Amino acid sequence: MKMQTSQWGWAAQAVLWVGAMGAAVAPSCAQSGPSTWGAYVTADTEAWSNGVPVLDLDGTWSKGYRQRAGTQAAYVTARAEVGAALPWLRPADGSAWRVGAVARVDGTARLSGQAAQALYHYQSRTDPDAPVTLDAHSDVLYWTGKGVTVHTPSVSVAGFKLDMTFDHLKLNRLRHLRSEGFVRYNANDTYSYAGTVRDDSSRTEALFMAPPASDGTGQAVSLALGWTRPLDAPATGGWLASRWMPDRMTLRVDDAWSRLRWNGINGDDAVLLSDVAELGDARINGQYTRRNVTERIPVSTQLQAEWGGASGRWSVRVKNRVGLWQGWLGWQSAGPLSWSVAAEPFAGALQLGLDWRGLRASVMTDRLDNGAHARGAQLSWIGAF
Repeated sequence: MKMQTSQWGWAAQAVLWVGAMGAAVAPSCAQSGPSTWGAYVTADTEAWSNGVPVLDLDGTWSKGYRQRAGTQAAYVTARAEVGAALPWLRPADGSAWRVGAVARVDGTARLSGQAAQALYHYQSRTDPDAPVTLDAHSDVLYWTGKGVTVHTPSVSVAGFKLDMTFDHLKLNRLRHLRSEGFVRYNANDTYSYAGTVRDDSSRTEALFMAPPASDGTGQAVSLALGWTRPLDAPATGGWLASRWMPDRMTLRVDDAWSRLRWNGINGDDAVLLSDVAELGDARINGQYTRRNVTERIPVSTQLQAEWGGASGRWSVRVKNRVGLWQGWLGWQSAGPLSWSVAAEPFAGALQLGLDWRGLRASVMTDRLDNGAHARGAQLSWIGAF
């Protein structure tokens, strides 16, 4: 293998997920908190993909890579929050305003299956088996931020309950990387390129240009709509009396509205053309541009239904983010110390959890080595004073 890193140049950078995306977690919407003065702590992490190893992004991809004809997608996301419930703002229904400090990390990648294949050869330092032209379309968004979060009291009407969460963030980093074009393997360890790259990054500095602005801003609104079967439902008859009707349903929409704004970011717009990608033959034309960037956080939706009994409750959960679907079947036991287990058959993932006196913890994975496509953890504690 004679291919050098410089020969891949723009193609590798365009589809390689930024190394800092290695930490991961799923943002959560408003949840029920203490009804009196109290403190809470939550931390969630999640990484998910449909074909690339989320724990080995900078490795050799010797385990976990699955070639796909369609779109390759992945996300890594993290959220940590600490705050307090405010009893003097508690409305009549018993729920309270909650205010806390929040830190978030979020990265998403969408690329063609052929671009993922090109990236696989780059990571594993291998060549394709025969001459081939690979589409190099990719779109990567990564950002980090910290700030303040506010959870409003629940609004309850006719068995329905609506919770809202608002995040106001100071962004520490923002990068949006896009590429178009192709990479062609010509055999004999030579490659050709033709494509464009647009890379807007808060860490890009260029000669004769002012440094990028030191920070950006972000806002996000998340919603959770819940429904609970009335206690007298069996007596009322009709569809509420059906044994198939869940006892409780929840629709969560994380980042239903959002805006990430960075005024004064330095962007790199480049065009690369090469008949044979030797170091002296590649032709790169491009320019740095200072601009204002506005992005949206990808929306995450989740619908969960629960059926309860004296010994515990069953649940069915469906989740979607950046086109990646999850379908979970779970069971949680009853009692002050309860355990839970959930399975996602399509990805082969398993989630185990414990719940004890306001302390909740769970872990999730589809495999135990660095070839995992799904990995996550959750920890929360709610305590009243």
